[in-house]
Order: sequence, then structure tokens, then C-alpha cells
Amino acid sequence: MLPLDHSGPCPRCGDPRKTHDIYIEAKLDFKGSVQWQHVREYYEKHPVALAVVILLSIGSSFLGLITGWIGVAAGLLIGVITFFIGPRAVTKVREIRSGS
Repeated sequence: MLPLDHSGPCPRCGDPRKTHDIYIEAKLDFKGSVQWQHVREYYEKHPVALAVVILLSIGSSFLGLITGWIGVAAGLLIGVITFFIGPRAVTKVREIRSGS
């Protein structure tokens, strides 16, 4: 060990370089989290509404053949009613579960 104010080469080995010891202290922290999500999709059928939609769709087609133009208009009206009942016959259900 040489004093801090020493200049010139090392008196023992003659090396002109100067070395300094440096101590570094560090601390690392790790933090993580895990999240998950489960999605289940399926179609739920309502049998009564589905049967009504099928019967009205088929029945409105034959109504025009039997009674002429008045039957065509009635069949069209029944088709419109079926259009609004149809989405209630089969419903898409989505269940979402999530956690961490």
C-alpha cells in the first residue's frame, strides 16, 4: 500500500501504473404478477322459440300458394314477425372468468 500522494513508479516492482480498489454494492428486487382469463362461448337454444320460428317460416311459404296475393302479403308479414323472433331462438353466450 502506497500513500495517496505518492508519485512515480512502485518502489517494490517498478510498475508505473496506479491501481485503485473500488467496491460497488447493488441490490436488485424482482416483482412479477400472473393474470389469466378463460373465455367459454356456446349457443343456448330455446326449443319453444326455435319451433315457432321453423313453423312460421315453413307455413308462410305455403300460405302464398294457397290463397294468392293476399296470402303472399300475409306470408311476408309472418316472415317479418319471424325475423324478430329468430334471435330469441338461439342465443350466443360468452362466459369470461379471470383472476390473478
